[in-house]
Amino acid sequence: MCVGVTTAVDLMARGMSRSTITRRTASGHLIRVLPGIYATEKPDYLDLCTAVTLWKPNAVLSHLTAAWIWGLLAVEPARVAATVTPSTQRSAPDWVKIHRRRLPASDMCQGLAVVTLAQAFVDVAATLTGEELEQFFDTAIARPELRRRIASSCEKSRGMAGMKAVRRQLRLCCLGTRSEAERVVARAMSARNFFMEINARVGPYFGDFVDYRARVIVEIDGREFHISGQAFDNDRRRQNRLVLAGWLVLRYSAVQAMGDTRRVVDEIIEVVRHRRRSIDASGRALPRT
Repeated sequence: MCVGVTTAVDLMARGMSRSTITRRTASGHLIRVLPGIYATEKPDYLDLCTAVTLWKPNAVLSHLTAAWIWGLLAVEPARVAATVTPSTQRSAPDWVKIHRRRLPASDMCQGLAVVTLAQAFVDVAATLTGEELEQFFDTAIARPELRRRIASSCEKSRGMAGMKAVRRQLRLCCLGTRSEAERVVARAMSARNFFMEINARVGPYFGDFVDYRARVIVEIDGREFHISGQAFDNDRRRQNRLVLAGWLVLRYSAVQAMGDTRRVVDEIIEVVRHRRRSIDASGRALPRT
């Protein structure tokens, strides 16, 4: 239990009467967080999570709250989400979101009962939509083993709410991008079933997007590439060496990638496919570096 968050029962067990609890609450020495739940100081988000589990002892923290506790979200959600059994009273203050269903499997994380890591992805897929859901998957599934774990969970629970969205995001998610502009371009290509290696090695260098068969590298340049003269010179030196080694380098600014994504992706796909056909027709087997 987080220090500073406790129940009225525990306070009375320590010798505090109900009238004393009421008096200290009125004076500000205690903060009433939920019915029968008090804090000795202003609660942070983790304290609020603890308060909910004390208020509803059978509750399991879930959805965006579980994602945050598991470290999948950098920003605290607006509300504390918890899952309770269907027979549990649903009424709750605005900062608490109660979901009633059969309790899912849970683990302990940071001392709290939380839905499993795999279930957290399913819950988020049932909560978020569109760009928010894409961003979540692209940043949360950072490790291949985690992706396999989520995929395995999908196979076991095909009919679960949110599972269809999870399977789609696993198919389309783009791991390894280093900026939002790169992520947007990667997603747009993925949506068209066109894939390039992301942040891939080419000899001593790395390319934002790489197609080894066509020997095409796509670079999405952010503002930092234009800050110093040395960085600019190093980047041009790198590009010249790649071109001399037989690579075609396509460059787009982050502004182009974000503001004119469709045109950028159209051009990338057209160039890569044309290069693939040309190389295949020539019969040349070009090295990867």
